[in-house]
Amino acid sequence: MYFRIMQVTPTFRSHEADREQQVTGQEGVLLRLLFLRRGNPMSSEDIAAHLTRTGTAVVGAKSIPGYVGRLRDKVGYDAVRTASGYASSVADDDVDAFLFERGVKASGVCELDDIDDVDEEFTEKYSELLALYAMWQANPALMFADEQDDELLFQTYHEFEDYWTSLKLGIIFAELRSRRKARISKAIGRLELMLRRDPEDEQLWSLLVRAHASLPSRDTELPELIGRINDQYADALPHELAYVVDRVRKGHRDVVFPVEWRKQNPKERRELDELVQTLGISSASALELRRSKMEPLECISQTISRLWFCGILATKWVADAYTRSELEKLLERLDNNNGSVRFLVIDPESDGYRRFKELRWGDEDMRSVTILQDLAVSHPCFEIRMYDALPTFRMVLIDQSIMSFSPYLLVPGIQRSRSGWDAPHVVLDRTAPWALAHTFDTLFNEMWGIARPLPPQSHGGAP
Repeated sequence: MYFRIMQVTPTFRSHEADREQQVTGQEGVLLRLLFLRRGNPMSSEDIAAHLTRTGTAVVGAKSIPGYVGRLRDKVGYDAVRTASGYASSVADDDVDAFLFERGVKASGVCELDDIDDVDEEFTEKYSELLALYAMWQANPALMFADEQDDELLFQTYHEFEDYWTSLKLGIIFAELRSRRKARISKAIGRLELMLRRDPEDEQLWSLLVRAHASLPSRDTELPELIGRINDQYADALPHELAYVVDRVRKGHRDVVFPVEWRKQNPKERRELDELVQTLGISSASALELRRSKMEPLECISQTISRLWFCGILATKWVADAYTRSELEKLLERLDNNNGSVRFLVIDPESDGYRRFKELRWGDEDMRSVTILQDLAVSHPCFEIRMYDALPTFRMVLIDQSIMSFSPYLLVPGIQRSRSGWDAPHVVLDRTAPWALAHTFDTLFNEMWGIARPLPPQSHGGAP
């Protein structure tokens, strides 16, 4: 018989049965009580007092033999012994809470005070720690957490809380010392979860800073994180946390966790190639493009009948005289061939643009809007609409053959946030089985449908 009490409702399963059975009601409370007493007998009076506190009605000592009888009927007569009271006769090996306790103690997590105590031998226990983690659903003594008049149960509750906290930190330590990017990313998620419950924990904040500093995304993630820390500690950062933040800001590697950039094995490489082909992520040469960045001149030269663009203010399309001249030639040709050119740009009067300016630390050149207005008036094929949101992707859709997107990096204080065209441009093949290009088609059309037309240039000048 195997029992689980690290959950809200205790369950048991015999070795012959293929499913668990619940032990509900006061009998479940009684089963938990007897287990947590570790074989120490309980009198009918003690049991009655606990059942009264956890139930909805007063339980008398004389009724306890009835509760014990029903429990025995459920889990087996031999599970409860009677000797100077009632006690469990189930071995520790058959109760999940005691196996968990034994495993946590054996793992060494309770002896770890800091991540600097972690060695390679401990990181090799990672799978074992995860198995222990999976056992926990709730503190087995949770319902007795406030029963300070019962020292044993009160102490048991806090012991299991300590086991759980030590295990979670041990897993985080093992992940941070794993030298694996994926595991360090998991540690970040665990740290965030623990900080929600204890936002004053300086050690957790320090580990979170060091974890982010260890990953390629550090330049984009760290400024926001440090801002959160300054908000949390508005008066002054704790000494150790301030030291870590300062070392990270200055680029010192002593606080960073090493990451090994292992090569993909043939199976991983094959799986990635298949995924790329299925989604239609393509090279520029495969689609007969001269370059993959899809700059305006490249887009203009590739267009036969349709050019759709989504960006910020389309400055690159009109700021340079030669590029603007080539765009006008395209518009003239498409005017005569029932072509379509659509530009989605951010509304300069919108809240989205206001937030964008704060992230980019300054204004964009607004002259492009005036030029676009004039072009739209002169060319029937050219439509311009404005959206009110922070930009996420630059998109270029050319005819039925080419779709390209690149992400905008909108992080305050990062120089790369100001050079959008330097971002990686992903070229998509529309003929792929699960073409990602069609998803961006839908995104563009949805944005176009809710955007408002750019009004004609007024005689007063500024839009």
